Amino acid sequence: MRFLGSMHGNTPTGFQLAATYAVGIGAAVLALATLGLTWKTVLLAILAFDWAGGVVANSADPVRAWWRDRPRMQAAFIIVHLIELPLVFWLTDGGAAFYVLALVLAAKLSVFVLGGRWSNRTMKPL
Repeated sequence: MRFLGSMHGNTPTGFQLAATYAVGIGAAVLALATLGLTWKTVLLAILAFDWAGGVVANSADPVRAWWRDRPRMQAAFIIVHLIELPLVFWLTDGGAAFYVLALVLAAKLSVFVLGGRWSNRTMKPL
């Protein structure tokens, strides 16, 4: 689980994992269903999976604890995700999909910066 620590923390619950992947996969499928199947939309679907799933994952205590122990990496996390924004603008030709994905990214980064409220106290870790 060490490799996946930044995505799930060290003690995620089954429900937290399921919710993270369900939201991520749902966003990717929605992106592909809405925008069609091209190489650009496949890249957008991957980013939609990361960003939407990240909103859920970043609100969980295990992920918060993992990042809290790595303060230097926090800035890199934010910078990497902000660098992706111009790529998404280019991939969507600045259309409505860009603004939807930009809002999802804003939600992911807001939860990351402000902290989550999804506690392991009420769930059993895997």
